[in-house]
Parts: sequence; structure tokens; C-alpha cells
Amino acid sequence: MTKLFPWLLALLMAPALAQDFPSRAIHIVIPYAPGGGSDILARPVAPVMAEQLKQSVVIDNKGGAAGNIGAQQVATAAPDGYTLLLANNSHTINPFIYKTPGYDMAADFAPITLLGTSPVLIVVHKAVPANNLKEFVAWVRANPGKYNFGSPGAGTPGHMANLLFNKQANLRMQHVAYKGTGPTTMALLAKEVEIFFGTPAAVEPHVKSGDFKALAVTSKVRFASFPTVPTVAESGIPELADFSIEIWWGLLAPAKTPTAVLDKLHDAAVRAVNDPKNRERWLAQGMVPTTTSRAEYQTLVRNELKRWEQIVKENKVTVD
Repeated sequence: MTKLFPWLLALLMAPALAQDFPSRAIHIVIPYAPGGGSDILARPVAPVMAEQLKQSVVIDNKGGAAGNIGAQQVATAAPDGYTLLLANNSHTINPFIYKTPGYDMAADFAPITLLGTSPVLIVVHKAVPANNLKEFVAWVRANPGKYNFGSPGAGTPGHMANLLFNKQANLRMQHVAYKGTGPTTMALLAKEVEIFFGTPAAVEPHVKSGDFKALAVTSKVRFASFPTVPTVAESGIPELADFSIEIWWGLLAPAKTPTAVLDKLHDAAVRAVNDPKNRERWLAQGMVPTTTSRAEYQTLVRNELKRWEQIVKENKVTVD
């Protein structure tokens, strides 16, 4: 009984906690160094959420271990709504490529809402003799094992997206890992690799200059900034008719956070995403403002875990 008492006490206090929430500053942990896509998305959210909740919302960058250190901090925080995680695709990949990520993505977090998504552009060097995705697939199939794809590192969303693409299109390409998006982009410019699954922000300048050819966008619908670039599903390849991948970012709280607290956080975050200035800013940087119900977000996380577990195991992806 003694061991159960703290949890019973917490359950009894939950209604009062929710009613008074928030009574102090809320911290959003970004599990990466400042300046990346997560910062671009989260920092404009904080002041709008603060205005709605009548309390400060503070951004804390806790980088390290591909996002695992910050995620572990939130997973073990008190379930009171004052410590949140800005998660992304990597948090549904890391549990399968790291021996001890320090958290259970399905069990240790409560979903709040997505904040934004970004399509991925499939780009090739202008010297590649293919002007659309169907021609590229035919070219690679005719030369199995001869060509390379680049990624910002083993286990990154770009790496996993290309592995899934290879599987569905029945392609054999060699993976070359670089240390970040910038070096991967430069590698494609130098023709060290033939293809790169890159974010619009990373590859758009090179597509506009003509150095890269954009063959397809991986989202379910076309991307407004590249209206003439077809989706993968529109590319006329039967094996890829259901292929779609998007980079996503969303807020999570520790598991067992009271529902009423999660609801308040959800409403404030949705209001921040729908702020016209925020939407304009994100769209200009290749991000699509996107919100979900808590249940929809939970379903997304579960589906992502299932998808990436299979791809990791099939390709024996590991990191040191």
C-alpha cells in the first residue's frame, strides 16, 4: 500500500492540478542544438501559447544522441504539463537503432498535437539521365548496385525514407552517410551520390539554379512551393502508388499527464499554429502548419513506430 500511495495521491490531486494549470512557466524541450528546423517551428509557437495560457512558455534546447537526451528528460519529468517535448520522426526511429534510447515512445508520452509537417523532395543531379521518377527507377533497375543515395546520417529520416523507397520500388542503391544535411547537399552537387531525399529548405536553391532536378515530392498532395513537381503516387509506378512520407513535428507530454491539462495545452498549441503570422513564416520556409487531435497524433506515432521498426530490422540499421 505504501508503494501505491504516491500514485493514489496524484490521482486524487489531478482535478485540482488541472483546474489551476498553469500556475508557473511551461518548458518545451527541443532535443537538438539551436538553429534547426525544430527551432524554426517551435519558437514562434511559444509566445502565442504563453498568451493563451497566461504563463511564460520557455524553449529549452537539450541536444545530444540524435534527440534521445532531451526525449529522456521529458519522459522522466513529472506528469504535470510543465515539461513538454517537441518530437519528430527521429523519435519513432531511434528506439530501434539505439540499444538504450532511454525512453519508450509508445508508453512514456502523452500526445498533444502535431505542429507542422514538411514534404521531402526527391532530387537528383542534373547529369542524371532521368527527368522524372519513372525514368529514374528504370535507370537504377537497369544498373543494380551501381548508384548511391546520400543521407544526413545513419538512421535519419532521410536515410529511412530512401530505404523504404528502395524496398517498394525494388531498387538496389548503396547508402552513403554524411554528417548533416549541408554535406549531403554538397555531395549531390559534387556527384558523389545520385539521389537525395531532402527538405525543401535544403534543396530549393539548387533546384531553382538548375543543378538539381526535382523528380517528385513524397507527401500525399503536391507542395505549394513546387506545384509542377508530382507526388510519388502520381509518378506512374505501381509499386509506389501508396508511398508517402512527411517530416513531422509535434508536442508530447509525459505519460499520465491529466487529460484536462493535455486539453488546455492542445487548445493553446492549435491557436499558435493557426496564427496567421506563424503560418506565413512556416510556409515560406517549406513547412506546412498542421494540427491534429490527440487521438490522431497517437495513431500517427504508433503507425510510424510499426513502419520504421520493420525497415530498421530488414536493413540491419544500427548506430554506434
